[in-house]
Amino acid sequence: MALKDLMGRAPGPAQARTPAPAPEPVRSEPQPQPIAAAPRPAPSAPVQVAHLGASCVLTGELRSTESLRIDGKVKGQVFCDQILTIGESGTVHAAIEGDTVVIAGEVKGDITARHKITLERTARVTGDLSTPGIVIQEGATLEGRIAISGDPQSEKQAAAAPRTANAS
Repeated sequence: MALKDLMGRAPGPAQARTPAPAPEPVRSEPQPQPIAAAPRPAPSAPVQVAHLGASCVLTGELRSTESLRIDGKVKGQVFCDQILTIGESGTVHAAIEGDTVVIAGEVKGDITARHKITLERTARVTGDLSTPGIVIQEGATLEGRIAISGDPQSEKQAAAAPRTANAS
């Protein structure tokens, strides 16, 4: 067959051409906007925490006007005006006074807190506690007495005062 004959013939069923499907229109959907990070709150005064590391050993009197974390060993007296934290590796054989005292390690000595004492589940305490508020987690051990009152200093003074009985 000549090319001329092919061109003049009508297409048969097998040769029928189907029109190509029209391309789908491009939809201009709004693109998702990236989520903006929430604005950070204005920084307040930076929290200062003094730290006595696990390799530190201190004998004597330790005073801190800022929060203090003890992961080492202390023997003597500890005074903290803010939050005193005894870490899990901390060992303190001392009388402790602080605003808030959090214990996760070992303490042998009396503890006085103006606000609250928290004994974490890993705490091991031998001594008397005096505070207006206390939290003891399950698993903590305590050998001693707990005095809960509004003012731990007045409680201490009352305990130290001689007791007299009036006979009528």
